[in-house]
Amino acid sequence: MAPPLNIRRDPDGRASAEFHLGAAYEGPPGLVHGGVAALVLDQILGEAASAGGKPGMTGTLTLRYLRATPLGDLRCEGHIDRVEGAKTFAKATLGDADGVTVEAEGVFILPRWAREAFEGRASPVRFD
Repeated sequence: MAPPLNIRRDPDGRASAEFHLGAAYEGPPGLVHGGVAALVLDQILGEAASAGGKPGMTGTLTLRYLRATPLGDLRCEGHIDRVEGAKTFAKATLGDADGVTVEAEGVFILPRWAREAFEGRASPVRFD
C-alpha cells in the first residue's frame, strides 16, 4: 500500500521525492486520500531527520490541508527545522505543479534505548 517513493536525502537534513499517485491512492474522486498525504509527509519528515543524522520516531505530526491534492504527478520536500536534545523538529510540503497542497510539521524523538545504542553503550542499531 505504500506509495512508490524514490527519496533523495542530503546530509544537511533535507529529503525530497517526485512521484505519481494513481487511482489506488484516491479518496474523493480524482483526489489523493488525506491519509495517504499524511503517510507521505510523515515518511519525508522522518527521512529528513535521519538524513541530518538525527533519526527518531514520530512523536507528533501536524498537517494543514491547504487545498485538495489531485491524483497525478506530485512532489514532497522536507527539512530539519531545529534540534532540541533528543527531539528533531522537521517541516515538509506536498504539492503539484500548481503549488503546495499540504504543509506538515513533525517532532521526531530518539528513544532512550536507541540513544544508548546510537552512542555505543548497547548493541549497535542502524538508522539508515
